[in-house]
Amino acid sequence: MGSSNKLHWQSAQATGNRCLTLREERLLRRTMGLRSDGARDFAMFRALLTTGLRIGEFLSLTTGEVRTAVRVERLLIPASRRKGEACDLFVHLRGEALEAFADLLRLAGEGDGPLVPGREGAALTARAFQLRLKFWAKEAGIDDRLSPHWLRHTFGAEFCRVTLASPTETCVRLAKLLGHADPRNCAHYLTMSRDDDPGAAVEAAWPSRKRVTKAQARRAFEARAV
Repeated sequence: MGSSNKLHWQSAQATGNRCLTLREERLLRRTMGLRSDGARDFAMFRALLTTGLRIGEFLSLTTGEVRTAVRVERLLIPASRRKGEACDLFVHLRGEALEAFADLLRLAGEGDGPLVPGREGAALTARAFQLRLKFWAKEAGIDDRLSPHWLRHTFGAEFCRVTLASPTETCVRLAKLLGHADPRNCAHYLTMSRDDDPGAAVEAAWPSRKRVTKAQARRAFEARAV
């Protein structure tokens, strides 16, 4: 990645990282998990955090679709429901993701309707869930700018943090998980640190105008995660 990439990320720093830190995630889990009135919100939080789904994709799901997905451990989001994408998205449901969707089915009860119903039986709105997240952020004492899309960003940032692949391969793999047609749309996750200043991550990856090799980028990102 060359100097133009560095300038791009420097200009993007004004928007902040917009993802949860490990500490914030732990606080939210503890706060929601211990409250009886937070069961559904906690299940939604876990489902989004462990799959990287957009909130619109998630809220379009029905109980019938999710029952099938839980049975086969794979969720399908049709292209027609996806933002600007021309392909279907398949999401593997394993571990905590599978548990979260099973919890949502249990809370939704019998019948075939929205997985997360709101008022009068219609699907919950994205705005309604955003307000619930802000409520829980305040309860947990963390940044109340939190929005549903932060959970998608957190998924992407965490994937980049733990992977041992090169930056290019990381973006290719993450694009498949998030359903992006172009892997370049995932490049911003490489410097979306969950715990550090974004400027430091950029400077570590692009210390000069010289082209950075894959090995250099790997060392920079691994050092940042220590």
